[in-house]
Amino acid sequence: MNWANVEDFGIQLQRYRKRAQLSQKTLADLSTVSVRAVRNLELGQVAAPRRETVRLLADALLLTTHERLSFELSAGGEVDEALFATLSPPTDVLARPLLGRTRELESLVRQLRSEQQRITVLSGFPGVGKTHLAVAAARTVEAATATPVLWVQLQKGRDRGPLQAAIADLLVGEGTGVGRLARQIGDRATLLVLDGNDSGQVRRETVWTLIRECPHLSVLETGRVPHGVSDHHRFLVSPLPTWRAGTAQVPTTHAPALDFLLRRFCDLRPHFQAGEGDHQKLAEVCARLDGLPGALESAASWATVISIDELVTMARDEPEALASHPATRSDPVAAAQGVLGQQTPVTQDLALRLADRPEGWTIDQVVRQAGLPRAQAALAVQSLLHAGLIVELPSKPGGPVRFALLHLARVAMRGRSPLVPRLALCAS
Repeated sequence: MNWANVEDFGIQLQRYRKRAQLSQKTLADLSTVSVRAVRNLELGQVAAPRRETVRLLADALLLTTHERLSFELSAGGEVDEALFATLSPPTDVLARPLLGRTRELESLVRQLRSEQQRITVLSGFPGVGKTHLAVAAARTVEAATATPVLWVQLQKGRDRGPLQAAIADLLVGEGTGVGRLARQIGDRATLLVLDGNDSGQVRRETVWTLIRECPHLSVLETGRVPHGVSDHHRFLVSPLPTWRAGTAQVPTTHAPALDFLLRRFCDLRPHFQAGEGDHQKLAEVCARLDGLPGALESAASWATVISIDELVTMARDEPEALASHPATRSDPVAAAQGVLGQQTPVTQDLALRLADRPEGWTIDQVVRQAGLPRAQAALAVQSLLHAGLIVELPSKPGGPVRFALLHLARVAMRGRSPLVPRLALCAS
């Protein structure tokens, strides 16, 4: 049984041979493996290729490190220390510094270094920066404790090589492969990062199996919602504040979101200089994009071809377009619709009824105005919070906690009617 259950050894061998433009005979001559053996291997007629045969073929085909490891895995081999040197974080994230997340990073690293905290799930709205925070935390832990990091990208089409894809499919599927991965990790201290477990592709049972089998393994997972874990395993990643700490919910020119946007402006336009008036305009852009790093990245990209005034106009009139990166065409509004669709009918209805309340609301108001029992109201609000659809607003010390739907989430709900008439909210 192959680790990955995706592409068997014979298929890989044939694909790499054709890429190298080699006939079976030429490959046999270069590798010193017989033509008959090459033919039988490609036809899948050899249940367990010899390790030396696999090595000779990999050398002759000039496989990269990632390709060689996937090749060896499909042949039923072990990967030893090479596994720990190969499953590394995505290069596009490694190149960028983490901005505005000092407190979150410190808290997350503290959790990852705790012997009692074996699994931590980062959740939040798409584009909030879960992967970026996970990379920074993993690198900090690795540097401080020499703990190797195994990074597994679960989203297809993202920055991952053959081995990443193989391990990802192994974890998603069922079979004996998870046990082999557990034996590979053994009792060494290891941080396994499961990036993009948005729909629970890697089942919670699989993760707990690895944790039970590997006494010094910790798991850091990112996903849109925290599937199947209790509160103390959850770590919510919120948008960057668009206001200054200790102030009312008014966009300011001293907010982490604006600092992030200005940094991206300078990266893309090295000669950019903003005046005080520009700062005010860009603070409004940050607020209308909810302080979401992914949306702010998109806005900065748009700003390479349009003026700041045009940027503000887009933020007011078509925030969904401004938040969609012109190159990658990421669509946070469509993402919000998808996340909302994963909620229960009661939670969806509550979100739809609160969509016209940008000033925010408390759980007490939900209880009084929606007629929901307090426990049900609190659970619905908590579900929206962990899905990243709402954000906590600044409040007075000792005052009630207030929440509001993301502006982009409200945009996603335009034209939709509440689902349950009996939950009608009265005017405040």
